[in-house]
Amino acid sequence: MKRVRASSCKIAMLFLVLLLTGVSSLARAEDEDTDTFLTQFITALNASMPPHSNAPAAADLFEQNATVRYMNPGVPDQKGSTAIRNYFASYNQWFSDWTHVERSRLIQGNRAVWEGTEQGHDKSTGKPLKLPVVFILEFDDQGLVKESRVYIDVQAMADQLK
Repeated sequence: MKRVRASSCKIAMLFLVLLLTGVSSLARAEDEDTDTFLTQFITALNASMPPHSNAPAAADLFEQNATVRYMNPGVPDQKGSTAIRNYFASYNQWFSDWTHVERSRLIQGNRAVWEGTEQGHDKSTGKPLKLPVVFILEFDDQGLVKESRVYIDVQAMADQLK
């Protein structure tokens, strides 16, 4: 009886190890995909910013019905391709050049947190701007953004434009 119980216990432990290894491998593969999607997103976003100003290309980084939520008071959410494209088109009015520089990233499943700096020059004054920014992105299986939350230190912009 002890031998049967010991064998059952060993089989259960082996099954648990195999299960956890398989789940861990799947999670790592999903994390690697999301890491790749995040890199592609930031690269394409930078290529779409002023002076190149390609708002349709920036909007194409998102699902058709995606939502971009700016977590700053007074900045409305953009829902859907048209609203997202129009928002990115406005960058050409505000900045003569604009880029995103990475500081850190965290990947978990199909979600990514990207922290960095947005920087460029204000179009009306020519003054340099450097703003802390955090993106929280959820990607679909094709690498398109389903939802994004964006935190920007807009007070830093006001302070730099004084």
